[in-house]
Amino acid sequence: MKRTIYVIILLLGLYGCESRPSMAEQRKAEIRRNDSLELAQAKTDLVEADSVATFKMYELEELKKQFVFEKQEKYQTTGYWVLPAYKGSKERFTFFPEVEEGGKMLLVLIDKKRRYSFQEIDLGADDYTTQLPKGLSEVQKKDVAKCYALAKTMYDLDDARKQKEKMELKVRFYEEKKKKTNL
Repeated sequence: MKRTIYVIILLLGLYGCESRPSMAEQRKAEIRRNDSLELAQAKTDLVEADSVATFKMYELEELKKQFVFEKQEKYQTTGYWVLPAYKGSKERFTFFPEVEEGGKMLLVLIDKKRRYSFQEIDLGADDYTTQLPKGLSEVQKKDVAKCYALAKTMYDLDDARKQKEKMELKVRFYEEKKKKTNL
């Protein structure tokens, strides 16, 4: 009698195991679920990065209307965005802010012997005003703030484009992986 019960329990156990997926199949299903979640998150992040880039591009175009682009093709490889008050010859100034066409912000200081020194502003810093030289007038501070807004927008646009590119690669990776596993 005990032997019959043992055989029945053994057969029921084997029957129950046949209907359950193996550990390898469970792991594969889990990986597919995680991949689909990663793909969905990457698509969401891609849409967000694209909308941020679009907004920043519009904002940049609006800000550029306040500036003049200067570049001497013969002497310069990089052009600069400057405020109209600083356009042309810089002989009458001892200080002026400018933004390179790549987005780097520079403060140009000119001493009495007409020697130029350049100070780059860190656009990733929490407070750019701590990087300013002492003794600036209120007008100069406002000019620096306008240049900072332009440079920061260029920086943010570049960051959004990099994020968008990264998300496009991630989406492509997970979509290709999904195609390979479905074959």
